[in-house]
Formats: sequence, structure tokens, C-alpha cells
Amino acid sequence: MRIVNKAFWIATVFSILSAGMAFAANDVPTDVSINQSGCDITVSWVAPDFEGIDKYQVQVYKQGSSSDSKSKSATVDADDTSADFTLNQKGYYYARVRMRDVNNKWHSYSSESNTITVTSADTGSSGSGSGSSTAVVPNVIYTTNYTGGNTSYNNNGTVYNTYVKGPTAGNMATQGMTKLNDPNAMNPTFNNTYSSSSSVVNSKHVAAFTYAHTGWQFEQNGGMWYLNADGSYPVSTWVQIDGHYYHFNPTGYLEVNTWVLEGDGWHYVGNDGIMCTGWRNINNKWYYFNTNNGKLEGPGLITVDQKYYYIDRNGARVENGWVNGYYYGADGALTNGK
Repeated sequence: MRIVNKAFWIATVFSILSAGMAFAANDVPTDVSINQSGCDITVSWVAPDFEGIDKYQVQVYKQGSSSDSKSKSATVDADDTSADFTLNQKGYYYARVRMRDVNNKWHSYSSESNTITVTSADTGSSGSGSGSSTAVVPNVIYTTNYTGGNTSYNNNGTVYNTYVKGPTAGNMATQGMTKLNDPNAMNPTFNNTYSSSSSVVNSKHVAAFTYAHTGWQFEQNGGMWYLNADGSYPVSTWVQIDGHYYHFNPTGYLEVNTWVLEGDGWHYVGNDGIMCTGWRNINNKWYYFNTNNGKLEGPGLITVDQKYYYIDRNGARVENGWVNGYYYGADGALTNGK
């Protein structure tokens, strides 16, 4: 009996250990690799067959003569299977990846990826040969962690330029703006604060083209602006980007949740910065914007989808109210007389 019991427990322990080993074998990312384009690299991997992945940590190592050092690190979401980095020093690099589960437990790192070679030409630095006292000049790039100010800052070994920047308070285009001169005209604003476009100045140029890419530029304070290929950026104007119209303020930053007065009337940009069309709820009031040009319709009677609505002087539709003997319901549509 004792022999049977002992055999039973040995089998049970072996089964548990085997299950644990199988469990552990499926918690490590595989096929980790680095793809390189100059100093820009992308680390990619295959997700483990593990239910409950919360995050990945990606670690890039630089090989040294005596020991390897951690060069770059990033934590990405569970849905991601790649991470991008910019390297600012020449050398040999490889990467490893590990996962964190929903219990906040970090699991084992993956095997090492392939090794890539980054040269001085890749980083844009003027490195020196062995024995020279000339320091390697870090690559200076624009960053999504932009802080502003008249200096630069170092983040994980990369120097980011904050001296030559795009939109500045000094580059304001204030001439030729549309103004609301008629006090009796429709006015949807609450405090008479709004934007408009300049008929005189529609773009400015950066002082020096030192940015890593054109297109949208993102700043740490939440500001966004748009850099054109010729080094200009739009100010006080509408720009069509990827099929949507965006409006930029006099300093060049994207406007959001803002009324914009133009010669043809009022427009509005939402929290995504895109010009509104159709029905839009703004501060618990409903407004209708022409689907062709984004112009706010009204004041007075308008027709939308074969229904009648009455637009007040504040630009919003009348709801649950009488106007000139006609009643408009909870959805703003006319309920009698038409």
C-alpha cells in the first residue's frame, strides 16, 4: 500500500511539474528580430500562446568589450508585437522581449534577437577613431516628447532639439481675420471667443529644417502642428489632410473644440480637430452643419432629411418649444402645421 501511495504522489508531482513546465514554455515571446533603416530600428516578435498578457517590455542592448549595456527600453500594449527606436550611437545591438501578465508579474526574457551594426554614418555623428579625444556628437532629432524652451534635453541617451522649433508665439498671423461686426447676427459662442482664417498670411517657415519627419508634429503639452515638405507650416487657415479639413490658429497649432468664423458663416472643429458636418451635439445643444462645406445652418427654418427644424440666433435648434405658432418636439423636428 505504501509503495502504491508513494508511486501515486510521485506521479502527481511529476504531472504538476510537467504542467508548470508547459505553462512556462508558453509565456516567452519568440522569433525576436531587429529590422534596421540607418539609426531607426524596429524590434518585432511573435506573441506567446498565453492568455492574460497585459504588456510587453522591449529591451535593446549594445554589445561592449567587457559587458553589454542596456541602450533603449520601451513598454508597449499587449496588442503590439513591435516597437520602434532611434539609436544615437554606433555599435552592435540586439534585443530581447518579455511579457507582463494581468497579475503584474513579469515573465522571462526571450532569447536574443539577431545583431545589427550601426555606424557613424547611420547616426549622423562625427565619431573618431580609436585613441582620438573627439567626442561622438549625438544625433539631434525632433521628438513626440517635446518640451519647448531654448535648449535641448537628453532622454535615454538621445539628445532632442528644443531650440529650433516650429510654431511660436512670435509668429502670429493676425491680419485679415473675419470679425463678427453685426451684434444681431447669429452667434453660437458663449463668451464671444472664436477663431477665423487670415486672408493675408497662411503659412510660416521653421527657422531651420531640423525635424526628423514632415507631417503631424506632436508636443508633450498636447499641441499639434503640421510641417510641410518645404519647411512651412499652416497658420490661421484651413488645410485638407487625408480627406479631412483642419484649422490652425495664428501660432500654427491645431485647433480643437473651437468655433471658427469665416466669410461664409460659422464652422466648428471637434475634439479630433476635424471640421464638423451634419448634426453635432456641442455643450448639450444640437447644431446642423452643411454636409458639403461644414457651414452652420441658420438662423431660421431649415430642412434636414425631409423634416423641418428651427435654428435660433444662438445657432442651435429649438427643442420642446413654440416658434411663430409652430411646435418643435424633443428631437427638434416640427410636429404640426407643416
